[in-house]
Amino acid sequence: MPGSFRILAILGATCLVAAGQTATPRFPSHPDFKPTPEVPAMPKALMKMPRTNITRAKFPVVDFHLHGQSLKTPADYEKMIQLMDKTGIGVICNMDGGFGKAFDRNIEAGAQYQDRIIHFARLDFNGINEPGWAEKTAAELERCFRAGAAGLKINKVLGLDLRNPDGSYIQADDKRFDPSWEMCAKYNKPVMIHTGDSYGRFFPIGPENERYEAGLWRSSPEGNYYKTGQPTPDVIEKARENMHAHHPNTRFINAHLAMLYYDMDKVAALLDRYPNADVELSATVQDLGRAPRMIRECFLKYQDRVLFGSDGNPSRGIEEFWVPHWRFLETFDEHFDHPAQIRSATGAPLHGRWRIYGIGLPDYVLRKVYYANALRYLPAARATIEKQLAGR
Repeated sequence: MPGSFRILAILGATCLVAAGQTATPRFPSHPDFKPTPEVPAMPKALMKMPRTNITRAKFPVVDFHLHGQSLKTPADYEKMIQLMDKTGIGVICNMDGGFGKAFDRNIEAGAQYQDRIIHFARLDFNGINEPGWAEKTAAELERCFRAGAAGLKINKVLGLDLRNPDGSYIQADDKRFDPSWEMCAKYNKPVMIHTGDSYGRFFPIGPENERYEAGLWRSSPEGNYYKTGQPTPDVIEKARENMHAHHPNTRFINAHLAMLYYDMDKVAALLDRYPNADVELSATVQDLGRAPRMIRECFLKYQDRVLFGSDGNPSRGIEEFWVPHWRFLETFDEHFDHPAQIRSATGAPLHGRWRIYGIGLPDYVLRKVYYANALRYLPAARATIEKQLAGR
């Protein structure tokens, strides 16, 4: 905005206040939000650290949580396959398979790559408050399963954004989802479900919030739920438990360690209480790697219930994103950069301004996390993984 117009805008706002009128805050949900300077990139560590020479995963990986919205043409798929081959990823599950005609287009586009790139259906929430939505959606989901969908993906709008006509928030135990959960059980398909969000997002924006200190919310409060009226974690978690309890024959893969990565006792309680619950580790490595001994013990105890996921996409770099995942799981390396999910313009990791440590899983556990646990839900991928194992 030119200087003269900027001054006029400020004077206009001042006049409104002087006249007894309140200027509309820039961010109504966070009226007191004040942008702060951009956080600088992480400083380079001066201490020399031993590093394991690692360039790709030790065993073929099934990435149970990857976003492939950019997979449109054969060239896009070829590029993705090249990235997979370089990093050691055997199979990916595309969480952006879509629904209805969008799903059909994705299945058609990726037909010749179906041994490596598997599509999950993704519910269309449009019309959720209209009569018949539940039955119509379950019927379309059944059609998608018959057309090749390997599972169902649910994202965090369920619990945090979807609303009933009265303004209340729709949760995972809402009866309208029962037909879809039961359809997944009928076809023995997993539900890859992300409910809730990073714990720090539910706390005030300020220096005491480590996500803020890392650089998140420097220019916008978007994605912060403190006092916005949106449900708190306990509400979302209770609904998720009800969902597991009411549908014992449906397998739920809880994304991001069920968003409970900040309290491993809660993760253990979820897995102990519900045999139909598993977890995948995407977008949690930056936190898990801060407590390697505790996390290693947890992974050893629940080695049959943890699946690998990255929450990545085809644009992520090998050294910056993929190798830190392998380093975390395979080695005891110390104080290395975590696979940042997002970075600021300066290169700062916005979900953790710190470095992490490896948990050095033994091979028999690593195999389970990398591929064996996932193959329980992806029988069509078994031949591909076995072929890659034989070729190593």
